[in-house]
Amino acid sequence: MAKKQLRFGVIGLGLMGREFGSAAARWCHFLNLDFEPVITGICDTNVALHEWFTDNFDSVKIKTTYYHDLLASNEIDAIYCAVPHHLHAQMYVDILNAGKHLLGEKTFGIELSAN
Repeated sequence: MAKKQLRFGVIGLGLMGREFGSAAARWCHFLNLDFEPVITGICDTNVALHEWFTDNFDSVKIKTTYYHDLLASNEIDAIYCAVPHHLHAQMYVDILNAGKHLLGEKTFGIELSAN
């Protein structure tokens, strides 16, 4: 039986974004699960970082420098957001308002007002 795919977009393709990509690639080590993550979209303002993902994941359909492109896509169910802390509050809200599932590495922000 084919596993359900949870189609991820990754915003922020630096170290933590690549760590998420590596974790998604190792998902097969988890046994008896009926779903798997698939990276279908990537976003970073530094387009040089796109290459690592496109070299390692042939599932990438969307490459962009504007994260709202991922939020508007029907090819993406969830977003892994790996951007600097001061960007979390706005991006997390935008992701949730777009109806996407959010996987963030930290809280909404490092200041009380952001949380």
